[in-house]
Amino acid sequence: MGLFDFLRGRNAGGADPLQKHAERVLDKRAMSPDRFASIEYLCNVGTDEAWRALLPRFNFTVDPSITDREEKQFILERISEATETAVEPVKEFLRKAQAVNWPIKMLRALLAPEHFVAELIDVLAGEETAYQKNGERKNQAIIALEDCPDSRVPDAVAPFLDDVSEDTRFHAVRTLLAQGDEKSAAPIFALLVRDDSLRIRTNVAEGLAEKHWACPEEFREKVLPILPRIPTGPYTLDPSGILKGPARRG
Repeated sequence: MGLFDFLRGRNAGGADPLQKHAERVLDKRAMSPDRFASIEYLCNVGTDEAWRALLPRFNFTVDPSITDREEKQFILERISEATETAVEPVKEFLRKAQAVNWPIKMLRALLAPEHFVAELIDVLAGEETAYQKNGERKNQAIIALEDCPDSRVPDAVAPFLDDVSEDTRFHAVRTLLAQGDEKSAAPIFALLVRDDSLRIRTNVAEGLAEKHWACPEEFREKVLPILPRIPTGPYTLDPSGILKGPARRG
């Protein structure tokens, strides 16, 4: 049963204001003042049904772009205050939406940090490292975790170092480095050895040189011939396996 079928079923005997406004919110051809009036109406209702009716607005854009952003920003601000009714609808939307930047922002505002991290880890648990037509959900979740220090994050993100998407591997490296947990050194050095993407190798080398994490002995002989080919070098391994980058000026 679709959203509108559900709304119709609530009031089959007459016009349902919630249904009317929900349909107008999703009408790209509606006049922007009319659509905004319906957005405001549903925000004022503030029930879980109203939020479910509003959230699909983030699946499309309207012209002009400033109007599109104003409408979405208004919903974000109102839904972020609805801690009692909006959490479950936003979680549901995050798992099926194509563009997830907005629902991630909502959850960040709605949830305590530890619960926010747990939700994104749960999202990643449902993602794969194989080819996906749209990998934005996992990418945005990994990016959002970059600035969320939490001991659970490295284990959740490390599998995506093997993702077929270079973008996903890139962001997985950044998030693991940002977590500052040296147990990530081994899988990141392993990526440096096997990944022939210059972008990935540069990202890895710069990050590891900054962290001063030691390269496991099993990878040192394989890492050494790669280092001269990284353009932001020169990079070397010191006797203890610490990756050293170029001296900083100033």
